[in-house]
Amino acid sequence: MYRIGILEDDLKMGSELKIFLENAGYEVRFIEPAEYKGISEAEMIALLLGEELSLLLLDIGLPGFDGIRVCRELRAKSSFPVIMITSDSSEVTELMSIESGADDFIPKPFNTRILLARMEGILRRVYSTELLTDRKEVFLEDGRLFVLDNAKARVSVKEGEEAELTKNEFLILKLLVKNQGRVVSRDEIMAELWDNEDFVDDNTLTVNMTRLRSKLDQIGIKEAIATKRGAGYILN
Repeated sequence: MYRIGILEDDLKMGSELKIFLENAGYEVRFIEPAEYKGISEAEMIALLLGEELSLLLLDIGLPGFDGIRVCRELRAKSSFPVIMITSDSSEVTELMSIESGADDFIPKPFNTRILLARMEGILRRVYSTELLTDRKEVFLEDGRLFVLDNAKARVSVKEGEEAELTKNEFLILKLLVKNQGRVVSRDEIMAELWDNEDFVDDNTLTVNMTRLRSKLDQIGIKEAIATKRGAGYILN
């Protein structure tokens, strides 16, 4: 599970963002202003490095700290991605953020769905690993096993039953397997399918998901993909 850090001086915004990201399936660490009040920059850096974060949402205008400097010091000591969030949307601030090593820059106020999509794009780029080139065994929470054949775009079970998948269906299942145990948003799935000329819109995703579930059901892999309302899908 990805661990997201939030370093934001607005307690209300940080708390709401924490709940939103947790509902999207992430582990979230909101470092509240009371935790870093009066500490030095070196202590702040040590605090952040000790959290073992997958990604940090960093407010530039922290009381007592320069977010640009914090990002620069983090980048010198770590490789986890940083997204700068700030009320200052000037080009100069954006340029300084990118030059300090930030992976993205998002001005306030922002749409949380857009923030989530940008986060997931960065996480996918930084941490994703490809499945084996031939076959991958996938264990479900209840102990059931199925095999994903990467070369032939099909899925099979121990008893020998197998299902041929379309390109879209296979890409969806492959993404869910890669992120097994974590909620994958519809936006993330659509981004994965964006280069496929057969993929059209959000409705097409629903159709592809329905067909994929039906094919899995037919070979005995029932209810493996759960819908998390308002968040996305998860392979249990």
